[in-house]
Amino acid sequence: MALNIVTSVQPLSIQNLVVFIYGDPGIWKTSLAFTAKKPILFDFDKGAHRAGVYRKDTVQINHWGEVANFTAQDLNGYDTIIVDTAGRALDMITDAIKSDSKNTRRNGELSMQGYGKLGSIFSNWLKMLRGMGKDVVLLAHASEDKNGDEIIKRPDMVGGSKKEAYKIADMMGYMTIEQGNQGAVRMLNFRPHPNYLAKDSGNIGNVVVHPIDQAPNQLACIIQATKDHINSLSAEASKAQQDLDDLRTELMEVETANALNGLIDGLNTQHPLYKQMKCDIWTASKNLNVEFDKASGKFVDVVEAETAEVADA
Repeated sequence: MALNIVTSVQPLSIQNLVVFIYGDPGIWKTSLAFTAKKPILFDFDKGAHRAGVYRKDTVQINHWGEVANFTAQDLNGYDTIIVDTAGRALDMITDAIKSDSKNTRRNGELSMQGYGKLGSIFSNWLKMLRGMGKDVVLLAHASEDKNGDEIIKRPDMVGGSKKEAYKIADMMGYMTIEQGNQGAVRMLNFRPHPNYLAKDSGNIGNVVVHPIDQAPNQLACIIQATKDHINSLSAEASKAQQDLDDLRTELMEVETANALNGLIDGLNTQHPLYKQMKCDIWTASKNLNVEFDKASGKFVDVVEAETAEVADA
C-alpha cells in the first residue's frame, strides 16, 4: 500500500477537536458546553441540572467502570462528548486503581506508580473518545496558585494530569468575568496569558460569552472556526504550531532558572515561531523567582543572585 504523504504545502485535515474549558463554579461552563454540536454530557460532577432549561442529553456517572469502555455505536446521533468535570473523572479513576496496592502508599495516597497509572488511563481514554470521530469538550473548575502577589489560574486537576490534558487539547480556554464598557461580561479567553493557562490553535482570541438563549450554537461555532483555521494551514505551519504548543506544555512545569535556560538553549533560531517561543519563555519567567543576568546572558534564581551580591560585598 502506498504511503499517504502530506507535503509541507498541503493542509492537514482535522475532523474533530479536544477543547478544554475551565473556570470558577457557576460561570456557565456546562451551559456553554451544551451549545456544541449535538452534545451528550458525561456528568461526573452531578451538576448537569445547573444548566436548567439549556440542559441536553446526559449520562450520570457513579463510578469509573460505567464509562471505562464503550463503543462509538453507543453514541450514535451525537457529535460532541462533554466531560464534566475532568477533575471528578480523575477522582473516579483514582478510586478504581486504589484496589491494587501497588498504586498506593501506606497512608492510602497514590504512589508514584499510581500517579503514572492515573495519567495513562486518563490520556488513553481521551484518545479513545477522539478516535470515535467526536469532538470532546473537557470542563474543569479553576484553582489558584500564588507567586508573590500574582495569582495564577490553572485547571483543578490532580498531579500531572493537567499537563496530559493540555497536550491532547487543541484549544484551552479560561472562562471568567471581566469588566467591560457595558459592565461585567463573561469571557472565554483562549489567548495565552501569564496569569492563566490557555491555548489558541484556532486563532480565536478572547471571546465574549453571550447569554445562551441569544447564542444557542456559540461553542459549535467556535469549534468549527478552529477546525477551519487549522485545516487552512500547511503541514509545515501546523508542525510549527505544535512545536510552540509543546514548549508551552514544558513551561507549565518549569520552576527554576536552569530549566528556563535549558529551554532557551534548545530553541532553533531558524524556527518560524522562534520569536514567539522566546517571548513565551520570558513571560513564564515573570511568574518565577528568577531574574535575567545580562553579564552571563542567563536567567538566575533570585536567591543565587542575592548570595552573589553578599559575596561581592
